[in-house]
Amino acid sequence: MSKKQQKPALRLAGHNIYTDKKNRTIFYDFWSKRGYMVEKKDENKMAFYQNRLVIILFTAILCAGTFLTWKQAVLAGVILFAVTEVYYRVSVFKKLSTTDEVDFHKRVSPLQSILYHKSRGRVLALAVLYPLFSLLVLLNAYMENYSMGLNVLSVCLAVLGLYCCALHVVALTKMQ
Repeated sequence: MSKKQQKPALRLAGHNIYTDKKNRTIFYDFWSKRGYMVEKKDENKMAFYQNRLVIILFTAILCAGTFLTWKQAVLAGVILFAVTEVYYRVSVFKKLSTTDEVDFHKRVSPLQSILYHKSRGRVLALAVLYPLFSLLVLLNAYMENYSMGLNVLSVCLAVLGLYCCALHVVALTKMQ
C-alpha cells in the first residue's frame, strides 16, 4: 500500500479519532459508545467540538480579564460547555451516520495529522509561534495582575502551548 492510501482522509486527530477498515475517519464517542463517520463537510464542526475545552478556556480568560470576575468567568465557561455538549449531542451527532466498524488499533495521532497535512514551513512557523504564545499568555496574566484562578488558567494555556510546540518540533525532525 502506498503512503497516499494510508493517509487519513481528514485533518482530525486525537484520542477519539480512529479509522475503519475502509480508511474512513471515525469519531468515537466514549459516553455513548458509538462511532460516527466524519465526512469532509463535517470536519470543521468536529474540529471545533474536539477543541471546545481550549476555546472555552480562552473565552473564560478573556471574559475574566475584561469585564467579569474569575468566578463569573468559570460559571460562564461551565454554561458554554453545557450548551456546546447539548448542541452537539442533540443536533450534530444525530446527522452523522453511526458505525460499529471502529478499529481501535488504528488511532489517528496528532503527530500523524501534522505529518500528513502540514507543510514543513507551516510546521516550522507553528513550532516558533507556540512558545511565543505561551510567553505572551503568561506576560498578559502578569501585566493584568490576574487573580490566582486566572493565573492557573493562564499557566494551563501556556503548558498547552509548549506541548503543541514540542509536537511540532518532533514533527519537524520526522519530516523529510
